[in-house]
Amino acid sequence: MASSEIRFQDPGADAGYLLETLIQCCVGARSGGAIFAWTNSSGAKSLLADETFVKFVKSGAFDLVVGVDSITDEAAIKMLIERDVALANLHVKVFLHEERALFHPKLAWFETKKGLILIVGSGNLTMGGLRGNWEAFSVSHVEGAEADSIRNRLSSWLKDWDGLLVPVTDPRVMERAKKNTGNERSLRGAPKKVPPETVTDEEASVLVAEIPAAGVRWSQANFDLANYEGFFGAKVGTQRRISLYSISESGDTGEVESRPSVEVASQNYRFELAAARGLDYPSDGRPIGAFVRLPTGQFLYMLVMPDSPQHAALESFLDARWTGRADRMRRVRASVAELRSAWIKSPLWTAKLPKL
Repeated sequence: MASSEIRFQDPGADAGYLLETLIQCCVGARSGGAIFAWTNSSGAKSLLADETFVKFVKSGAFDLVVGVDSITDEAAIKMLIERDVALANLHVKVFLHEERALFHPKLAWFETKKGLILIVGSGNLTMGGLRGNWEAFSVSHVEGAEADSIRNRLSSWLKDWDGLLVPVTDPRVMERAKKNTGNERSLRGAPKKVPPETVTDEEASVLVAEIPAAGVRWSQANFDLANYEGFFGAKVGTQRRISLYSISESGDTGEVESRPSVEVASQNYRFELAAARGLDYPSDGRPIGAFVRLPTGQFLYMLVMPDSPQHAALESFLDARWTGRADRMRRVRASVAELRSAWIKSPLWTAKLPKL
């Protein structure tokens, strides 16, 4: 029996976005594929390096076609090559053509025991398309003759245009990609309100939180339930992903970290922080994480260790605002303006926002 539904993705929404749908479809799937007009490095990494996708593609093939008419830049191609090499069952091709027409499809499909899941919509393999933009897409579960018809149509299209589908390692691909920006914001032309390049006081909110030791794997940072759901947008009983970018003390923006929410029996709620990996938990003082939730639903964060010159400002901020018990991890939500006034020299305020 066939079923279909339409889903709307709203900027900053906590659920219903394309990335989460694609990852959910990987669970129990046997194989699949996708065709996207373009991608950027953070979008490609969010899907192709996700632990659920990696587990899925270890046993089933995934054929990915991307275009390079716009957006797909040098960094994106490098990411695609990296994932293509790392995952034996991932096969990446690029639609390379010289026509005036724009290569513009966006769809994905997954083979299951029962039939086929088909996702067709407006979102590309970018952070904007996967969760930051207003998008719409349909999710259809089809079986029998209807599934066979769709499989045949997909196979026919891939066969018809095989001459334009080149390996992602083809030198012509990188040559073409160097002409692109990697940022979907560039498609907006000259809007009346130019999107900000850095964090502004109008951004939604911030969370300043002490990070507990939690054993040797303290990079899996624990949070209380109120912030796990209310700030990060996770939900108990489900596994949702958040997209984080660490900011270094020199102001550099790290690569996207697409993290599933984790719940454990002790009622701890966790997200992995790449900035903490390989670091010993300090013997004196606690690390403090400062998180900024952007309107796109993505997060910037800084992990500040006790020996950092930035630590005193955050310590004072928590001292002034924490009203809970003295034996609890201090976690305070505030506006960007409030944190900025207390932490004027933070690299968070000058770091470049991630590309959509």
